[in-house]
Amino acid sequence: MSVIQVEKALHDFAVRKTGSAIVLKGEWGTGKTYLWNSIIKKYSSNFGRGNYSYVSLFGINSLADLKRSIFENTVPSAKANTVTSKDSVIENLKKLDFSDALGGLRKIFSFGKEAKIPFVGSFGGVIDSIQYSLVSDTIICIDDFERRGKSLSARDVLGLVSNLVESKDCSVILILNEGSLEKSDEFFTFSEKVFDYEVLYGPSTKDSVGLIFDANNTLLKKISENCEFLDINNIRLLRKIELFASLLSEKLKGCQSLVIEQACRILPLAVLAIYGERNSKVDLEFILSHGHSGRLRLPDPESTGEDAEAARLEAEKTSFLQEYGFARCSEFDLAIINLVKKGYADEDLIKKIVEEIEREIRHNNDIAVLRDAWKLYNSSFFDNEPEVLLAFDKAIKVGLDKFTLEDLDSVAFLYYGLGKEKEIQPIIDKFFSDFYPAHGVLDKDSVFQWPSNPYVGQSLEKYFEGLVFKGSFSELMNAAFESPNNSYEIIKGLAEKNELEFYDYFSRLNDQAFTYHARLLLKLGNTSFSNQEDALVYRDIFVKTFAALKRLSETTALNKLRMSKFVSYEQLYLRELRRIQKEKEEAAAAAAAPKSE
Repeated sequence: MSVIQVEKALHDFAVRKTGSAIVLKGEWGTGKTYLWNSIIKKYSSNFGRGNYSYVSLFGINSLADLKRSIFENTVPSAKANTVTSKDSVIENLKKLDFSDALGGLRKIFSFGKEAKIPFVGSFGGVIDSIQYSLVSDTIICIDDFERRGKSLSARDVLGLVSNLVESKDCSVILILNEGSLEKSDEFFTFSEKVFDYEVLYGPSTKDSVGLIFDANNTLLKKISENCEFLDINNIRLLRKIELFASLLSEKLKGCQSLVIEQACRILPLAVLAIYGERNSKVDLEFILSHGHSGRLRLPDPESTGEDAEAARLEAEKTSFLQEYGFARCSEFDLAIINLVKKGYADEDLIKKIVEEIEREIRHNNDIAVLRDAWKLYNSSFFDNEPEVLLAFDKAIKVGLDKFTLEDLDSVAFLYYGLGKEKEIQPIIDKFFSDFYPAHGVLDKDSVFQWPSNPYVGQSLEKYFEGLVFKGSFSELMNAAFESPNNSYEIIKGLAEKNELEFYDYFSRLNDQAFTYHARLLLKLGNTSFSNQEDALVYRDIFVKTFAALKRLSETTALNKLRMSKFVSYEQLYLRELRRIQKEKEEAAAAAAAPKSE
């Protein structure tokens, strides 16, 4: 049945004034309850019954609990669109106006809810019976049938449905997840005798998306289009996407269209991978690594069946993401993925990344001539080297100051490949002397990807070597305080100072922040690096600092006491000394070893 047909069937059921029972069934998460609630919003004022009650069977373990829940959740049909609250329960309890009889029973049976009454049972049972007797002329929605408590059988529920329709002048709609019940469930044995008909709700992805997203909202319209591509028809997932979209909408106001498009692309993909994993063609781990692996792994004819299958699945996932328009997982994508995982947005981080993306967009506009040169290069296999080089020469002439390190590296790749090293090397020199300092890169860790061209890599090394801060020890320390992140040029400058200069500095230092001065350098010993050269620089500063303080502590008894605040660094200091000694011994052994022919 189409969505329009299902809505009509539910409307006809709701406005009918004669008792009936129907089943609304469909796949899990397709929005059956959501659809029924939309019927309530539209037509509750025209319901054929005076009252309405919604009951979830989740956790209900007995027929008595179910009857009580129906009574307590009953509201006038005109208020069916409101959530049942404490007030509605109180209103229903007011219907139990039997105070005189209740008072007599309390006196006779010592006011015990569980006091036994001959032929009736407990006093609580009397209240339950009275409550249920008041249920009539009501549309009752019973949801989560497959999640009912183990002690509540399908026979009990269907028996109650039959009684409500035949004896209580009620109408009942039971919402059921198709495929959620075992074939042996009693529901299938008795359902035909209880329900007049079943309504199958199987919406298309477009129908489900249309239920949730406002087509007049530009952001939501773009997200809905991506949801359709990803084939997301689970209402819970779509509502999650809508929720996160509302969190992002304010932060994306005024952003360039490319930024908004990127957000609309990653958001539904992330929600599907994290919360709807079984329905997602790609898992979160693959999304995070996509575009960073270098190349697609192709099937190897000599590989095992298991390897071939893994390669095939990887190729399918890659192809799917490429068709979706997801090239690689960027920092911005990661920020939105974290929003989906955590449930809240890191506003400062998103703002920073958006600024970086917009800067990249401006950069792409600035180097349009270079982009055109690459288009010419990639457009054919023609023998047009002079034309290609002319295009790149023009791009360098008009836009070298706008090049990134990656742009320069790729251009160097071309010129070296054509044997034009002498032409490109002066340009590389000019880039690092005139333009790269404006990029504000002060240490190697800030370089996202090291250049592949040897000359560009060597030039970058020289650039960092030239950043060494020149000045006295005191001037270096003052600069370190002004630069909380300890820029690489300051670190390199300190590393060039000898042990005596460290000792002289601390022996003359008379400052209330003495401890802070010392710890600023000592904490470098706990810094880890993948780059061995940087690790040795930081270690060198740590060892010289601790050695200076240790030497000072040995001068007086008072200084020995003062040294106690730094004793936690001693084990690290001794360990590094052993490493230094071992390195010296290995170097000496290598130097003494006979040279092989």
